[in-house]
Amino acid sequence: MAKPEEEEERLRMRSFVEEEKEHDELKKLAKSFLVLSFSVMLAHLPNDAISLVPRLTSQVTELKRRLATAEEQVRQMKSRRVEDSKANARVVEIFASHRNAWQEEEKRLLNRIHEIEEEREDVMNRISELEREVSERDEMIGFMSRREIEEEDDDDGQGDESSERYAVDHLTLSSSPSPNAYGNFNPFQDLQYESLESVYRMKHFVPRRESPWKIDSEGTGVSAKLRLLEEELLNLEKVCRPSDISKVPSLLKKQAKRYQALSGKIDDLCRRMQSSDPCDATLGPEFRTQRQNEFLLECFRLQQRASETGQKLVSLQTEITRSNQGDQLSQAKMNTGRSLDLIKNNLKEVQRNLEIWLARIIGDLEGILARDGASRVREFYVARYPFVQ
Repeated sequence: MAKPEEEEERLRMRSFVEEEKEHDELKKLAKSFLVLSFSVMLAHLPNDAISLVPRLTSQVTELKRRLATAEEQVRQMKSRRVEDSKANARVVEIFASHRNAWQEEEKRLLNRIHEIEEEREDVMNRISELEREVSERDEMIGFMSRREIEEEDDDDGQGDESSERYAVDHLTLSSSPSPNAYGNFNPFQDLQYESLESVYRMKHFVPRRESPWKIDSEGTGVSAKLRLLEEELLNLEKVCRPSDISKVPSLLKKQAKRYQALSGKIDDLCRRMQSSDPCDATLGPEFRTQRQNEFLLECFRLQQRASETGQKLVSLQTEITRSNQGDQLSQAKMNTGRSLDLIKNNLKEVQRNLEIWLARIIGDLEGILARDGASRVREFYVARYPFVQ
C-alpha cells in the first residue's frame, strides 16, 4: 500500500521540477529575445539619436504635467457636478413645497370665490324681495291715499248737500203760514238767512280733486311756460352775439320743440281719454279694463320719453355751462348769462310740470284699475318715476 503512494509522490515531484525547468528556460529565452531586439534597435538607430533623448525627455515631462492638469480639472468638474446636482435637488424640493402651498392657496381662494358668489346670490334675492315688498307697499299706500281723498271728497259733497237741505227746510219753515193763533205772523221775520241761490253758489268754492287727464296743458301751466320760453329765446338772440355761445341757441330751440311735441302728445292723450272715459259704467268690465290698460301703457311710453328729454336737458345744461365760461365782466356776457339762467330755469319747470302731470295721470289710472280689481301694471311694468335718480 505504501509503494504506490511513494511512486505517485515521486511522479508529482518530477513533473513539478520539469515545469520549473521549462519556466526558467522560457524566461531565459524571453530575456535573450529582448536583449537581441534592443541590440537590433540600437544598431538601426541614426547617428544623431543620442542628441534627441533630452528633447524627448522634456516632451515626456511636459506631457506628464499636462496630464496632471487635465486630471485635476476632471476632478474639479466632478466635484462641481456633484455640488450642482445637490443644489438642483434642493431647488426641486423648494419648488415642490412652494407648489403645494400655491395649490392649497388656490383651492382656498376658489372656495372663497364660491362662498362669495353664494352670498351675492342670497343678497340679490333678498334685494329683489325687498324691492317687491317696497313696490307692493307703495301701491298699497297710493291706493289708500287715493281712497282717503275720494272719501274726503264724498264727505265734502254730502256735507254740502246736507247744508243745502237744511237751508231749504229752514226757508220753507220760515216762509210757510203758521196754523196757530198768530195767524200770518212769522216768528223768524227778524232773522237773517241766505237765499237758496247763494247756497248753491257756495259749492263752487269747495276744493275738489279733478282727474289729471281732464286738465289740458293750459291748466297745468305748461303752455304758458312754453310761450314764455319762446319769448326768452327771442330775447337771447337779441342780447348775444353769435360768437359768444356758438350753437347753444339752436340746441335750446330743439329742446323747446321737444317739450312742445311732448306736451302736444299728452294733450292728445287727455282728449282721447275725455272722449272715451275709462270710467264709463256703460261699458263692459273687460272692455273698460282693456281701455284703461291701453291708456296706462301709453302714459308709460310718454313718461319714458319725458325721462329721455330730461337727460337731454342735463346734457344741454352742461353745454351751456361750458360755452358760458370765460370773461364774465363785460355787459354783453352778463346779459347773455342772465338770459341763459332764465331759460334754464324755465326748461326745468317745464320738465317738472310734464313729469308731475304724467305721474298724476298714471297714478289715477292705477287707482282705477286697483279699485276695479283688474290691475295689470306688473305685466307691463315700467319704472314709475324713471326720471328720479
